[in-house]
Order: sequence, then C-alpha cells, then structure tokens
Amino acid sequence: MKYFITGATGFIGTNLALALAGKGHQVRALVRTPAKATPLKHPNIELIRGELNDHNVLKRAMQGVDGVFHLAAYAKPWARQPTLYNQINLLATKAILDIASEIQVPKIVFTSTAGTLGPSGESPVKENTPRLHDFFNEYESTKFMAEKYIKDYVLEGMDVSIVHPSRVYGPGSLSKSNSVTIMIKNYLKGTWRIIPGNGEKRGNYVYIDDVVEGHIGAMEKGQPGAQYILGGENASYSEFFHAVRQISGKNHRLVKIPVPLLVAFASVQMFLSRLVNRPPLLPPKWVKKYMYNWELDSRKAQQELDYKITPLAAGLQHTIHWLENTDQYE
Repeated sequence: MKYFITGATGFIGTNLALALAGKGHQVRALVRTPAKATPLKHPNIELIRGELNDHNVLKRAMQGVDGVFHLAAYAKPWARQPTLYNQINLLATKAILDIASEIQVPKIVFTSTAGTLGPSGESPVKENTPRLHDFFNEYESTKFMAEKYIKDYVLEGMDVSIVHPSRVYGPGSLSKSNSVTIMIKNYLKGTWRIIPGNGEKRGNYVYIDDVVEGHIGAMEKGQPGAQYILGGENASYSEFFHAVRQISGKNHRLVKIPVPLLVAFASVQMFLSRLVNRPPLLPPKWVKKYMYNWELDSRKAQQELDYKITPLAAGLQHTIHWLENTDQYE
C-alpha cells in the first residue's frame, strides 16, 4: 500500500512513518526541512518537501495513494500569531479534504486530540460523551472545528476516520508533543520537582506504539465519520510518579503546588512575556486544565480496531530503559 503522511517529523508521525515502512508499505512524508527528517531515512519512505499551504505539492503527493494520514497541527501552548491555529489546524485540514475529494483518495485518518472531548466527570469520557466545559486553548477549539468540517465531508461520501490520542509518551523525539517523556526524563535527572494540585487529578497515558497501531487500525478498519479514542491507562499524578519511582529506583522529592498558585504564576509569566517579547512557559488557560480529571475509555477502538493497550508500568519501563540507554538522557 502507498500512504501520504503530514506531520511526519513529529513524535507520532515519525514513529508511524517508520512503522508503515517497516511493514513494507510505501510512504510519502511531507517535510518542511529535510535536515530535520533524518530519523525518516528508510528505503520505503520518500520525503516530499513542502508546506501545508502549498496545494500543488499536496496534490502531487496524494496522487495514487491508498490513504492519507493527516497528523500535522499547530499544538504549541502559545503562538505569537494566534491565527496560526486557524491556518494550520483548520484551513490546512480543509485544503487536504478538498484535494482528497477531487482526486478521490480512498481513505483519510485525521489525528485530533483527546482534548477536544473535554474533561471527565463521574466516569471516563467516551467518543459520544457530551462536552460540558468550554475549550481551554486554541489548539483544542480549532481541532474541534476541523472535526466538524470532516463530518460534512463524510456526509458527502468521503471515508474519513478521526483518532483522539491522549497523553502520549515513549521513545522518540523529545519535542513538545512528547512532553510526558520529557517530564519523565527531567524527573530521572532530578530537575522535575512539582505535582500539579493535590496529585489526585487523573489523566490518561498512552504508549507511543499503541497510538501508532491505532492509526494503522483506523486506516484499515475505521468507519467513515467514526471517532476513536486512542488512550492508555488512567492514573493520577501521584500514581504516575509512584510508578516512575518504583521502576527507576529514583526517589526524588516532589512538591504539590495548588492549581490557583500555578495559574497566578502563569499569569505573571504571560505579563512578563509581553514585556520582553518571549513565549510564556504556559498560558494561564492551559494551566487551568490541571483542575479537572481527564479519564478516557478506549473500548470502542478496542472493539472496532482491535486496539491494544500497553499497561502503564510496562510502557514506563520501556521508556525509562530507553532514556537511560540513549544520548537523550544527557
């Protein structure tokens, strides 16, 4: 099979491209800068240099493919130009859908985020759980709007499935999209010192290999217009770091910081960032996410895509071993 991937130099995208190539598929990978695509060196991967706003490049890259994985997104917590969220997450998605419709690409898998589904209440969130809270950032809101666009195209006959990864971690590039692994690395080195709130708020942590196989499952078995949560194990911050301690044997002291104090700190950082013209560590509205639980239910993907979940302890063990035995640990 032949596939086209956007966002191929990202954490998930690189692992997906290599997994597909390793299975014998031909992969066309859109890259802005070939120099950053060194990890994609594989005889089955063809690098396509271009931007998401270059429709001619996109059209040539999608010609004759069996499917498109659209992973590219602007996921940073803050943008000097807020319009980037709309341009990349929404308008570029619409352009890809338009081109795919024109040249009749058989299948598209769109990578969204579990963040569009919202915080969890008394039970873990499912794909059809109503969202009861406003969006916490432009990344979530523009991804949600892109999902709505996709539903319209599906009604017109396109075959598009949507996947919602949660907090992804594991071996791979230590970019912002792999922030959980960066946090683990910093804990091992003794430079990560905080737990947000009282440590009891729960989130969902998914191992990178599971997310990759979930994408492939969505391409091969996903239903048109269907949404699939690609999650892992639900755990509180305290449980997460307890597991890291147990596996690594490192017992660094962590300080629990009340969320209102974190929000106040983020607000000061935002004010200072405007004065010195530099990005804030985290905008206050992102920090407010720590006030909620983000538990997820991945049973739909398990049932329809044959999705498998790596236990948190096993995933952390693989990740910590990788960190301690590569130059990423330096």
